[in-house]
Amino acid sequence: MNLWSIFCLIWTIIAYVAAKKVYQKHPKLWLSPAITVPVLTIVLMMILGISYQTYQQDTKWIVDLLGPATVAFAIPIYRYRETIRKNIGVLSLAIVVGMSVGVIGAYEMSELFHFSSEVTNSLMARSISTPFAMALAEDIHGSTTLVSLFTVITGLVGMICGDIILAITKIRSNVANGAALGNAAHGFGTARAQQRNSEEGVIASLTMVIAGILMVLVGPTAIHLWLMLQ
Repeated sequence: MNLWSIFCLIWTIIAYVAAKKVYQKHPKLWLSPAITVPVLTIVLMMILGISYQTYQQDTKWIVDLLGPATVAFAIPIYRYRETIRKNIGVLSLAIVVGMSVGVIGAYEMSELFHFSSEVTNSLMARSISTPFAMALAEDIHGSTTLVSLFTVITGLVGMICGDIILAITKIRSNVANGAALGNAAHGFGTARAQQRNSEEGVIASLTMVIAGILMVLVGPTAIHLWLMLQ
C-alpha cells in the first residue's frame, strides 16, 4: 500500500467536490472543475515530488468510470430522437469529416516534429472520448497513458476555445454547433454544449458516441492503411 497514492485519491475527490461547489456559485469557464482540479493537482504533485505512476496507482479506476458515464448520454439522445432522425445525414458527414481531419492532422503534426511512432499513434487516437480512445490506442500500438493525456488536453482546449470560434463563425444552428463541440472536444465539449443549449448538448452527445464507436470499429484498419500509403 502506498500512502501517497491514497492521499492522491482522497485529494482528487475532495478537490473535485469543492471545485464543483465553487463553479455552481460562480459559473465561469476558468473555474470549471475540469480546469481547476488538474491544474491544482499538477502543482501539488510538483511541490510534493509525487510521480504520475504513484498518482495513477489508486486513481486509475476513476478513468474506468468514463465508460459507464458515456452510456448515460443515451437518455437525452432518446428524448431528441426525432431531431436526430431529421439530421442524421448531415451528422454522419460531420462525424466522418471531423474524425478524418483529427487523425490526418495529428499524423502530419507528428511528422513535422518527428515524434516517435508510439506518440504519433497516441495522437491519432485522441480525437474521440477517452474510453474509446484508450481502446483504439491499444489496437494501433499507441500508449493508453499518453492517449488519456492527449484526449483530456484536446477536450479542454476545445471547451475553452469553442465558444470563441463558434462566435467568430456566427453560426446559429444548434445542430452545427453541437456537432462541432462533440467532434472537437468530446466529453468536455458535450458538457459545454449542454450548458449552451439542450439541443446542442444532445447533438454533441450523439456525435461523440457515434464517432467513438466508428473509430473503434473501423479506425484501426483505416489508420493502418493510411500509414501504409505514406
